[in-house]
Amino acid sequence: MTAKLLEMLGEEIHDVDEETFELFSQSIPSQDLGMLDAKTHVLGLSIAGRDFEITQSPGLLQSQREGGTTGAAVWQSAFRFAEWIADSENILWKSGLLNADTITLELGCGIAGLIPGVLNGRVRRVVSTDQAYVLKTLKENLVANEKGNRAKRHASPSSQIDVFPLDWEKDDIRSVMRENGLASGVDVVFACDCIYNYALLEPFVQTCKDMCSLRTSSTAVVIVQQLRQPEVFEQWLTKFQKSFRTWRIPGELLSSGLKDDTGFAVHIGLLRQLTSGE
Repeated sequence: MTAKLLEMLGEEIHDVDEETFELFSQSIPSQDLGMLDAKTHVLGLSIAGRDFEITQSPGLLQSQREGGTTGAAVWQSAFRFAEWIADSENILWKSGLLNADTITLELGCGIAGLIPGVLNGRVRRVVSTDQAYVLKTLKENLVANEKGNRAKRHASPSSQIDVFPLDWEKDDIRSVMRENGLASGVDVVFACDCIYNYALLEPFVQTCKDMCSLRTSSTAVVIVQQLRQPEVFEQWLTKFQKSFRTWRIPGELLSSGLKDDTGFAVHIGLLRQLTSGE
C-alpha cells in the first residue's frame, strides 16, 4: 500500500518555506472563518447520493467555554473532504490505503459525523474522537443519519463506528487507545481543520506521532486544512516534518472543492522511523 501511495503522490516536501510560499501565493477566495452556516440549528447536506441532517449548536459555538467551541458547527473542510473520500476513484481508495479492512480514526471530528457517514459499509471500523463536549450531539447525528441512509446502501453491512473522547493536551494516547480496543493502532488518521491555533500545534503533532507509533507498519495521517494564516501553517509544517515525511496531494488528484486556488490543502504524513526502510 505505502509504495503505491507514494508513487501516486509524487515529490515529497523538503522545504517548509517553499511549500508555504507556494500555497499562500495561490488565489485564495474569502471563506470567512470556514463554517458552512454557523447560525442554522439543523443543516441539510447531500454527499454522493446520501442526505445528511446535521444538528449544530450555535449557542455553544458563541459561548465562552474554556477549551474552545469550534467543534459545535460543521466546517467547510470536513464537508469538502467527505465529498472527496466518498468517491472511490480518489487516491486513498485507488492506492489501497482505504479498503474493506481499513480502520480509520478522526481527530477533532466535531459534531458532524460526515466521515463515518460516507465510509460506513466501506471500511472495517471508523473511529471519531474529540473533546467530550461535542460527543453527545455527534452520536445523535450519527444515529439519525444512519437510519436515514441505511436503505440507500442496499443492505450492505455496516462498519463498526465508535466514538470516544480524546484531549490532545491532557490524555495519554497509548492508554486511551488501549482502553478502546486500539492498542495496535489504526491504518489511517484523519484531521480536518485542526490547525488554526498556535497553542494546539505541538499537542496535535505529538498526538499524531503517538498514534502512528502504535504500529510497526505505517499509519498514514491525512490532514485537511483551510489556508488562513501562513505563519500558523509554517509552524505546523516545521513541527510535523521533524517526525513525518510529508506530501501534498496534487490538485489534479483532488475534487473541485479541494483543488488548487480553493483555499484548502490536503497533506499526507508517514512517520519517519517507519518509512525509512520501505
